[in-house]
Amino acid sequence: MKKECEIVQDLIFGYCDGTLNPASKELVEKHLVKCEECKKIYEEIKKDKQIEDDDKIEIDYLKRVNKKLKRKKIIIAISSVLIILLVILHIIAFISYYHDQTTMEIFMNKEISEEQMTNIQNQIKNQAEDVEITYVSAKQHLENLKEKFKENQDLLAGYNDENNIFTDSFVIKTKLAQDIEKIEKSLVNVEGIQKIQSSSINNPYMALANDFMTWYIDMRGPVSNGE
Repeated sequence: MKKECEIVQDLIFGYCDGTLNPASKELVEKHLVKCEECKKIYEEIKKDKQIEDDDKIEIDYLKRVNKKLKRKKIIIAISSVLIILLVILHIIAFISYYHDQTTMEIFMNKEISEEQMTNIQNQIKNQAEDVEITYVSAKQHLENLKEKFKENQDLLAGYNDENNIFTDSFVIKTKLAQDIEKIEKSLVNVEGIQKIQSSSINNPYMALANDFMTWYIDMRGPVSNGE
């Protein structure tokens, strides 16, 4: 009997795990019915295994919860970054839009007189209380274009002070968009003006896209014929 108890006690762990073959399982079950000592050992092992299984279930549950929390934190972090980027983009769009709507450039005829230039300036000042007028010469326009062309300046060969495609201009900057509209309307029939250039974009995001394209073209530079 003692020898059978030793055999059964060796098999109890496998019995609790459900890994015994049918014959060994039957041997253990028959023995536990008639042996209180082995049955007590079985109950203790079964209880310990149940506690171990419960602990494992709890650990697995905590791991799943922790994984979900990490995933949630990542989603929140990504969402926060996206919201911040959208807010920044929104601010930049409206700054760009405000700049475009409060800026204009007046290109003058090549043969414009000093009197006509003074008249244009006075007309501008009469339409807006707070206005900034910057004079840009035709020579400066050409120099700015050469600077953009950089290593491809040979494309501008033949253009100089005597053969300049540009004309003098006034860059107008106001604080209010409606002032730009008033100035533009007041200059429609004023002598000495070749062209008035102002923004026609009424969407902040279109203004931002337009500024981005301008920036990209300036950064990329002109494309030579060989490219």
